[in-house]
Amino acid sequence: MTDSQLFEENSIDPSPAKRPVLLLVLVILTAINIGIASLGSLSGMLGVVPDQQMIKSTKLDFAKMRTQLEQANAEDFIYIIDQMEGVTLNMFRNFQAYNSLQFLFLVVGFVGIVLMYRAKKLGFHFYIIYTLGTTFLPYFFNPLSDIPTLLTIFGVLYGGFWVFLYSRNLHWLQD
Repeated sequence: MTDSQLFEENSIDPSPAKRPVLLLVLVILTAINIGIASLGSLSGMLGVVPDQQMIKSTKLDFAKMRTQLEQANAEDFIYIIDQMEGVTLNMFRNFQAYNSLQFLFLVVGFVGIVLMYRAKKLGFHFYIIYTLGTTFLPYFFNPLSDIPTLLTIFGVLYGGFWVFLYSRNLHWLQD
């Protein structure tokens, strides 16, 4: 028996059928998103902490948003800006821990998409953990009442949409 015959007998084809194009597109888009987010998380983990100037600038930006809402006669939404400011300031206070946990979820998501690319259904479950983790990450560092409900609703709908898109490929994935 030649080496090539032995290799062919022992090799396992991870894709029993042709890989769905939708899965390939989703994996590429998710990899880009995770890659960009990982750069920010890594810099936050490795010590790039917001300085007082950045915090002051952020507070000024939130004050401008409040003024714009007042000028647009949309005072009913100012409480959302106040909540977002609180969430942002808490994130600044816990910057390294926040970014470390975010990076952990990003790694779980990356493992998930790699597994799905290799036709493993376990990757879908990892992706769900990643989606839930990144959606509810602010709850690890803020009181429940301080997080805008709209932020959570948007996160759940956005994450749920991506999970739905990935679920369209479950028929191709194997256990």
